[in-house]
Amino acid sequence: MNGLAIVNNERFLEPNNWGFSQLGNNPMGPSPNALKYQVIGTLHAAAYMRVPLIVINTIVILLKLLIG
Repeated sequence: MNGLAIVNNERFLEPNNWGFSQLGNNPMGPSPNALKYQVIGTLHAAAYMRVPLIVINTIVILLKLLIG
């Protein structure tokens, strides 16, 4: 999840046609079952998980330091 959360949409995904704008390019509408659209949706969801991931990572690091 950490790796997905840091993927930059403008630098990496859009030039490779995996950006969030690809969801609206299909004239028939995106097929919700298409693997590509599911991956794009997962990447979009991971972008929203950045703040909770920072908190969870901080707690895990502190526990590892305290427990040893």
